[in-house]
Amino acid sequence: MNNPFLKSLKFRLLFTGIWVMIIITQILLNIYYFEKIDGLNILSEVLDSITGNILQALCIIGLWIPVKYYRNIKSVPLFLVFHFTLFLISSVIWIGLGYLINQSILFSNNIQYNYIFFATLPVKIVFGLLVYIIFVLTYYLLIFRNECKMQKQNIVESVENASVTPVEKLTRVIVKKNSEFHCININQIRYIEANGDYVLIYTDSNKFLKDQPMKYWETHLPDDNFVRIHRSFIVNIEVIAKMELYEKETYKIHLKNGDILKASSSGYKLLKQKMRL
Repeated sequence: MNNPFLKSLKFRLLFTGIWVMIIITQILLNIYYFEKIDGLNILSEVLDSITGNILQALCIIGLWIPVKYYRNIKSVPLFLVFHFTLFLISSVIWIGLGYLINQSILFSNNIQYNYIFFATLPVKIVFGLLVYIIFVLTYYLLIFRNECKMQKQNIVESVENASVTPVEKLTRVIVKKNSEFHCININQIRYIEANGDYVLIYTDSNKFLKDQPMKYWETHLPDDNFVRIHRSFIVNIEVIAKMELYEKETYKIHLKNGDILKASSSGYKLLKQKMRL
């Protein structure tokens, strides 16, 4: 599972929007809280907040890895120490690196910026802690949700596998024609054609009407010899003479006795797989 905020454009835009709101909120808080302090430069505060929060956003993205791989810490003291350490490291990175970038590049060792930075530092730390807690809890929630989803999927698959019983393949078929019953070996069948809710079974010398639908024959005929090449046809691959393209996404299957069947594109691909072509 990759970082949930990076997995799609939708979540990347959401993450970006959240941080835009965080930047605006922090700027407004700092201006309101320090409005009586002389020397507070609005532009300096705006640039400082933008730089610091961009770096903090990158740290939050990076926090996904330790949270993901060390999410199963069961000891409460160890859990608290783990996250205190993560918060401390990430704070040193985004606050310290932000200070260096602003001081050396944007403000060129401006003394006024030092005053603004250290005056607003407590707000940055408290606000950063709140943001850290919110995103870490979000990570844990998403991990838990994903694990529940996977467990549910595994349970469903287990139930399905447990409930599926092997389909017994046919070796012969009993058919009735007029008042006579005939026993046909499976290898005598050339192909089967859909006929409404019935099927027509073709052999070398005759054809018989049977009351099971095509789906029944598709699942009960031996997979090694019979392939459903079309919604209307199941063919015995042993009686195929040649195959050719008929029109776009439609093929002709020529049988050894001269019969010609239609095959769909998907049926033709399946037939080629069975015949190992």
